[in-house]
Amino acid sequence: MDAMTREDLKRNELGEAIGGAIHYAEDHSRTILRIVAGIAIAGVVALGVFLWTSSRSRGANELLVRGLKVYDAPVLETGAKPDDPASPSFPNAAARQVRAKELFTELEDRFGGSRTGRVAKLYLAQIALAEKDPGRARALWQEFLDAEPKGTIAATARVNLWKLDRGEGKAEAVANELKALLESTDKPLPGDVLLYQLALSYQALGRPADAAGAYRRLMDEHPQSPYFAEAQREAGPAPKES
Repeated sequence: MDAMTREDLKRNELGEAIGGAIHYAEDHSRTILRIVAGIAIAGVVALGVFLWTSSRSRGANELLVRGLKVYDAPVLETGAKPDDPASPSFPNAAARQVRAKELFTELEDRFGGSRTGRVAKLYLAQIALAEKDPGRARALWQEFLDAEPKGTIAATARVNLWKLDRGEGKAEAVANELKALLESTDKPLPGDVLLYQLALSYQALGRPADAAGAYRRLMDEHPQSPYFAEAQREAGPAPKES
């Protein structure tokens, strides 16, 4: 995906976030297993509930993994194997996108109420952008945030919405929102991410001095930030004291 936290969350961090969603579902199943083991004598109904929940978790995880394999599948001019469950490949990017959309749509339809299932919205939003439908992408990211406003995966949706807003000429509103979040005691993203996004918003507004100020603040307050080198490059020399 090309828009995820640490400006566009960076693909490897999204992978970690998705992994966290999968582990959440798996851990949830293990918790239910322990609970059910303790009350098994309560009757067959309790056991039935456990089996149904555990099965749904496995189903969501398996479908997510299938979707991820297709989304990242290689394109081969000859010898493509789109139906290979372990290592799918496709004759062209369009065919790959169609199949990925089918799988993520199924994941959302069947398991959209679960944390694992909601990850489908992030991929469907990226596919919507590729299909030149930013309105659909926006709706999917907002739906995710409405259901899960906090956490690493939520940060990806939030950053993507800011990027989309800047592209639609709403950088001033984004900058104002970011400034308010920086003053908040309950920040939805790390401070260096917010400052980086603020700097990008100022650049989009054609305000280089303000952008440089945001970059310098990032450097001062977050010297270990992965944005530090870029902030140093973009900020330019510090203004001389009079």
